[in-house]
Amino acid sequence: MPEVILFTKKDCQKCDYVKGKIPEELELRVLDMESVEGTAEAAYYELIGKNTPILVVDGEIVESAIDIKNRMTELAARK
Repeated sequence: MPEVILFTKKDCQKCDYVKGKIPEELELRVLDMESVEGTAEAAYYELIGKNTPILVVDGEIVESAIDIKNRMTELAARK
């Protein structure tokens, strides 16, 4: 299973939408980009300053709530 990370921020409607669409069978980490860990991980993937939500799948960056929802569904179906 690939490493999957969902970067979000507080008070972000799109982030809340995407978090509500996470398939139960999908294993992923949800990180707040404003936390110390989230900021460090976001810097590693060069995401600082980008709009959330952002999904990272083994280094592949997926932006846009609909694209993220579709990618999560695709990953869950592979399991």
